Amino acid sequence: MKIAVTGAGGFLGRALIERLSKDGHSTLAIVKNEKDLSDFQNDNITPLNLDISKAENCVGVFSGCDSVIHCAAYRKDYGRWDEFKTNNLDITLNVMEGILESGVPKVIHISTTAVYGNERNHYGTDEETDYGERVIDYYTQSKIEAEKIILEYVDQKKLPAVILRPGYIWGTSERRMFPYIINGLKAGRLFFADGSDNVVSLTYIDNLVEAIVKVLEKDDVVGKIFNITDGSKITSKKFVSDIVNILGIEYKFRSWPYPLLYGMAMLSEWYYRLTIRKSRPPFTRYAARFFKYDAVFDISKAINELDYQPVISYSEGLTLITPFIRYLYYGSK
Repeated sequence: MKIAVTGAGGFLGRALIERLSKDGHSTLAIVKNEKDLSDFQNDNITPLNLDISKAENCVGVFSGCDSVIHCAAYRKDYGRWDEFKTNNLDITLNVMEGILESGVPKVIHISTTAVYGNERNHYGTDEETDYGERVIDYYTQSKIEAEKIILEYVDQKKLPAVILRPGYIWGTSERRMFPYIINGLKAGRLFFADGSDNVVSLTYIDNLVEAIVKVLEKDDVVGKIFNITDGSKITSKKFVSDIVNILGIEYKFRSWPYPLLYGMAMLSEWYYRLTIRKSRPPFTRYAARFFKYDAVFDISKAINELDYQPVISYSEGLTLITPFIRYLYYGSK
């Protein structure tokens, strides 16, 4: 098959391109930064530097493709609304219009379990659950709005879309969650919330790629939504403690009441906005919720209808990320 991948220069995009190329597919790797073009040298890969935030650039670009996998997204827990709107809403709209114009038979949109709402506990939440009612971070808000665009297109324009909702995507080279944890450990400001015995939603990168491949192989899943996680029940306390063990360091964890931790995050965000700082605050409300709320999502639909099974277990994932985690903390030696 000929498969186009948006966001090919990102964490998920790179892993996906590698797998698709290995499986013998011809891939169109769409990257945002020109410097990423040189990273795709395989004969099966056609790299393309394209600004898909401009609608005109998506016209005709997907012609001849059997599938498009829309991975491009602004995956940050802090920032301005216009950044999230451009990169999560406008780009999604442009890509979907381009797909309809080119007559692509299938598109896979990568969403997130955060759309169910990350301001409450989840105990087996499935795909029939409504979007979260109280959304206070721009990332989650933009991902909900992007999904609404796609579902409207599925209903009104027969867009052949499949939506996958992974949890926190982790693995070697992940540059969002792990640097935050490592920097917090180094600065001595990584705190637990009320003991942090909450179960977190984790999706190892290889497991998400496996789910995407399963969707590509299925002909009867267009218009459907699937939760994709590792199926593990790991607490945030254990997850961070396992990273500390990988590093072989001593770290005295402190547990603060969640309202206090959340309030500190809110004040931190407000201060950075008032002072017009472009950098990320040391602590955010999104991060605070990671250490507070249970996030267990039902993946039985993916298991039954996609034949999805996680290919990497939690313990295997820890082994695989060990060199990368040590590099982030100690640097190259």
